[in-house]
Amino acid sequence: MIVAVHALVGATLARLCRTRGQALLLGSISHFPADLLPHRDLDIPEEALLLAAALGLISGTRGPGSLEFAGALGAALPDLENLVGRAFGIPDERLLLPTHRRLHGGKTRGFRGQLALALIGLASLALSPARCADAPERGKAW
Repeated sequence: MIVAVHALVGATLARLCRTRGQALLLGSISHFPADLLPHRDLDIPEEALLLAAALGLISGTRGPGSLEFAGALGAALPDLENLVGRAFGIPDERLLLPTHRRLHGGKTRGFRGQLALALIGLASLALSPARCADAPERGKAW
């Protein structure tokens, strides 16, 4: 899965959380089912550029201390293993996370599934209203 799509999914799911710590954890957990979907990985420079764009969008619209930003970071963090693996030539079979080893979604040439997830993430972030005034303060505690 393109790491920026992971970030958008994590940001969207973070809306269910009360603290940044919960958002970070839920974002991390969301990484694994998304990796099971058939997808195409990009080269490191492309992944980095798209992740920077996604995090910039989330930070600019929701704030760097927001639940959404914490969820996005949590969802992107597991792919650090892929980065290290590619940089040092570690074969996929030797990676630690199961969805990066043998359970990784089938490879495809297209981006339809990832595009759909990205659009769902963007739409839900764009259309979701701010939390109710009576809800706990967002971003105060980890």
